[in-house]
Amino acid sequence: MASTVAVCQVLQHATGDTIAWNTTDSLDFSKPVEFKNILWDGTTAKTYIAQVNIHQVVPDTMIWETYAENLIDEPVKAEKTIVFGNSSAEYYYMYIQPANSTESYRLYRSSVSDGKNWTVTPLSGLPAGDVALSQMIEYENQLYVTTTKGVLYKSSDGQNWTTVSNAPTIRTLLGDIKTSTNGTIEQPSVLAAVISNNGILEFAKMDKSQAWSTGNAIDNAFPISGFANTNYVSNFRNRLIIAGGRDKSGNLLNSTWSTSDGLSWAQLTDDASENLFGKQEGASIIQYDSKLFMISGIMEGDTASSKIYWSQDGGVSWSVSDTMAVMPETLKPRGFTSTYVDQNKFMYLFGGKETNKSNVLDQIWRGRINYLGFKDDE
Repeated sequence: MASTVAVCQVLQHATGDTIAWNTTDSLDFSKPVEFKNILWDGTTAKTYIAQVNIHQVVPDTMIWETYAENLIDEPVKAEKTIVFGNSSAEYYYMYIQPANSTESYRLYRSSVSDGKNWTVTPLSGLPAGDVALSQMIEYENQLYVTTTKGVLYKSSDGQNWTTVSNAPTIRTLLGDIKTSTNGTIEQPSVLAAVISNNGILEFAKMDKSQAWSTGNAIDNAFPISGFANTNYVSNFRNRLIIAGGRDKSGNLLNSTWSTSDGLSWAQLTDDASENLFGKQEGASIIQYDSKLFMISGIMEGDTASSKIYWSQDGGVSWSVSDTMAVMPETLKPRGFTSTYVDQNKFMYLFGGKETNKSNVLDQIWRGRINYLGFKDDE
């Protein structure tokens, strides 16, 4: 097709050069480029400005910030924050145990779209000073938590709690496994636990009808407290993984275990492997950036760590995150945080403790790997 353009002049802002462009010469787009088309009459002209948007940040760097602080006006001994509700009305439910152990638990709530403004919400039914807050789990639209005496509680609204009838004596709530369908094979959802059966610790699971099944006795090296847990998908099956913690003899662990049914557990890590994390409790584990991320907790000697580990093989091997995705020096190392990733790929850390005996840090931190925030049109 014939063109009415006689000359195309190009001004490259990066170099300051103006050239008569022949459409094949390379141009420098690090700064805007002006194209001035001059018609055959030598007078009529029109200018176009082209600009290529280039990210001014390192894509692989994880940027952290203090998202909110000074939320609670009293010292807190223990805290658990969990996301609960439907997609149109999801809330953070923050359960706290005041440092004065004679006081009851309290509940604060904030919209997931906010997280900075919290409202004290009525709470009833939980026994004072007896709840294992760190083991609270959402399963089939109900919240479940156990007590140090082995009693299981549930709530459909997060505020009003009642005991679960016909439940065995619960030693530990391990986590939940989501339901899924692969072709014609349906994988049922379960709530996994360790129960005490006449003094013997055994694997057990509860289905959505609240019916219980019992498995074998747990391995001596299986963690029953202080572990990190999350559910994830591997080989087209939903699984539950737990990491670190302490076994029934109180030994600190650096192992990971996984199950797809709540009863049959496999140790993923090899004790002789060098690709492990240090022995610790109170770590946090979550699926993030197509990997399992583990934020360190409290190590041997009751000292918290700020290292981040990641695994690309479902928790079998672990690597320390490089200098890009790391915790900032301004974030105090801590364990026993609650962790959540929102739809914008921000990771949130709620609370946490610097030692096992210290009070909860009254903070929420937020971080994201830069490239997870890039838009498709950028």
